[in-house]
Amino acid sequence: MRRCFSLLLVLLGVPLPWLGLAAGCGHTVIVDDPSADGGGGGQAGAPPDPSGGGGVDAGTEPLDEYVDPGCPDAPPPITDFLCDPYNQSSGLCAPGEGCFIFVQYPDEPCGQEIYGSFCAPAGPGRQGDPCSGGGECGAGFACVVTGSGTQCVELCPLDGDDNCDPGFVCEPIDVEGIGGCL
Repeated sequence: MRRCFSLLLVLLGVPLPWLGLAAGCGHTVIVDDPSADGGGGGQAGAPPDPSGGGGVDAGTEPLDEYVDPGCPDAPPPITDFLCDPYNQSSGLCAPGEGCFIFVQYPDEPCGQEIYGSFCAPAGPGRQGDPCSGGGECGAGFACVVTGSGTQCVELCPLDGDDNCDPGFVCEPIDVEGIGGCL
């Protein structure tokens, strides 16, 4: 009878693992579905709870342990643009160089980022080419961490015509006020 029941389920197109059943020779075994709890218990990204429970609900304040450093309101951003990243042929950089953007992150909690640009030798990288940092992307491009890996993306203005190729959208990147075609 068990064999007929299993065969009937297969014929009806109901997958046995979905039901938590496994048909074997002579016995029907109930198995836990490992994907039902994310494969290891606990919340997504959290280690499994050894007690077998689901952990404690964080409620509406998941970052209760966060302590605000009490920073004053931030003044306007600090900038240090030595060239124009949108106008690579402005003559501000030497031949063979490009104008590249940067962000310098603060060392202290209430510090402020410094946004800017500088001239450096231009690399061969174009839109979508893999990169790992400085010198790999061409003039007018920046090496950015994306959902498809770290790659060169073309710079674009966030306001007005973004000049991105079809299929790309100008999205903000780390340097305030500058976008990349993603």
